[in-house]
Amino acid sequence: MPIPEDPHGIEHEPHLLPTKWQADPSESSVGSTLAPHTADPVERAEHTVWDESALSTELTAGIQPDVTFQTWLVENQQQTTWFDSWWITFLVALAAGPWGVLGALGNGEFGGLALLAVVIFGPVVEEITKVAAATWVIEKRPYWFQSGTQILFAAACGGLAFAAIENLLYIYVYVPQHSNEFVAFRWTVCVALHMTCSTLAGMGLRRTWSHTITHHRPPDLTLAAPWFAAAMICHGLYNLTVGIAEVSGWLELGMPENS
Repeated sequence: MPIPEDPHGIEHEPHLLPTKWQADPSESSVGSTLAPHTADPVERAEHTVWDESALSTELTAGIQPDVTFQTWLVENQQQTTWFDSWWITFLVALAAGPWGVLGALGNGEFGGLALLAVVIFGPVVEEITKVAAATWVIEKRPYWFQSGTQILFAAACGGLAFAAIENLLYIYVYVPQHSNEFVAFRWTVCVALHMTCSTLAGMGLRRTWSHTITHHRPPDLTLAAPWFAAAMICHGLYNLTVGIAEVSGWLELGMPENS
């Protein structure tokens, strides 16, 4: 004889009864921001955290649930003025010099490996730090630049600022007893070197930025890697050539080992 069902059993608790969710008519004002619920688990899996009522547009001060890198980039591009873009470009160029010198001062840590410091470590550190500010902008705020020309300008000016600060250090601190030829060499050849290498790195950054702006994709610095490598190799070969010339007596400017 079957046991009669207890109408007061736990299975009859309201929260355990099989029910189907229905929208509250009072929530119709936010219906446009919330995806309709469905019993199909496959379809529900495509919904996002923005479907939660607590994260609806009405309750999050207008935050859009469909924000993507593309919409974020385009919106900020439209809000960035020509004036804002250029004064940021000038700040990036000015920051490159001091930042690069700080990186160069760290070369002393390789004191026991003088040749490697001059030919490898020094050029690598300097070429990275000279364009570090521009790299940060491209990675975090690519919309601050409105053209690739601004990136090249910031990179070249950064090389110039770095060379100027470095020359003052060499002339008045590192080599106080110097010749006129030494001063002329510093303000011509060394300035040209640093501006050229920084511009090479800047061309790589321009390539990364252009890809981001054109395709609305997050910045990919691997696109800039070949240009960075070219800048470092150029700088390293210069240091090696000058070092050999001084040791061989072909160049007598009273220059220290690392330039």
